[in-house]
Amino acid sequence: MRKIYTLLLCGLASLMMSMQAQEIDDSFVFVDADGNILPNEAIVIRNEVEPYGESEVINSGLAVKNRVGSNDYIKVHYEIERIDNGSYQICFPMSCNYQFEVGDYETTIGQLMGEMQDIMSEWFPEGDGECIVHLSLELFVKQSGFPPSYDHKADGPSVTLRFVKGDIGPEPIPGDANGDYEVNIADVNAIIDMILSQNTTPSGDVNGDGEVNIADVNSVLSLILD
Repeated sequence: MRKIYTLLLCGLASLMMSMQAQEIDDSFVFVDADGNILPNEAIVIRNEVEPYGESEVINSGLAVKNRVGSNDYIKVHYEIERIDNGSYQICFPMSCNYQFEVGDYETTIGQLMGEMQDIMSEWFPEGDGECIVHLSLELFVKQSGFPPSYDHKADGPSVTLRFVKGDIGPEPIPGDANGDYEVNIADVNAIIDMILSQNTTPSGDVNGDGEVNIADVNSVLSLILD
């Protein structure tokens, strides 16, 4: 019976994967400190601690690049999933936001100052731990009139930042639902078992939406296929 449920859910996962595919506008992309374009949903781990006055800071090293000379306006949505201590700062494109707790936030709307612009995305830790932030771009078209208005155009790519300070154990592997430091069909079965038994763990929330469901099966299957 469990095999039947597994095959059924895997079939549903494949179907939903194709139905839920979201079109991403990559006119603007995230790039690393060396100018390399990051793929959509990339995970970036940063652990280089630098002095900042009397405190410390870990920088993301990220920037946003205008690949096609677009005149669109953009904003950054960011979800702080975890912040063990200290504060998180993001400055983009012309304003700075500071947060001290988990939640969903966003920057103001603006244009890049040139082809590429740094994102001052930084964690100011007050001790060992982690800060995990999900960033995503949204594109807008500016309308004439005063005051100006902005219409949503498209969703851009996303990236996950994991700031780490101190020795907090091995790096987790995205999609490793069963904790064996591998991503394979065993993780698909582990998530299916969680769904059927309703006994979930954080490792099963592969897509980071706060729930363990068929969407997480889709995410693991996508990782395996990639």
